Amino acid sequence: MDRALKLAPPLVLRIHPRDGATGVFRDATVVACLSHAADVSSVGPDTFRVLEQGTVTVPGRVSLSSDRNLVIWTAGRLLTPGVEHVVRAEGLRDVRGLALGPYVSRFVPCDLVHSDVSD
Repeated sequence: MDRALKLAPPLVLRIHPRDGATGVFRDATVVACLSHAADVSSVGPDTFRVLEQGTVTVPGRVSLSSDRNLVIWTAGRLLTPGVEHVVRAEGLRDVRGLALGPYVSRFVPCDLVHSDVSD
């Protein structure tokens, strides 16, 4: 890792589905790519959430990739079609103990799940 990256403040680089996405599958997984590896103790349902209409928490499980640069949220139920879902990342820290700035992203699921379009 180069010196500039080591000194840079941590941040969420991008989230999939992307901000403003529509037509997202109802069984989609939400993935956040981080600039620095996350502190495992800072990752959980209070620091990475998906909300329907910005207020109702969607049940789900939060995990990390093996390199700790991806936060992965898997829904505990199908997402509601046609309703805006808000992804909120707040309170995450990197392995240096530095806080990531808050990040908010929005997407809207469609009526389909992955198996509706794949064999």
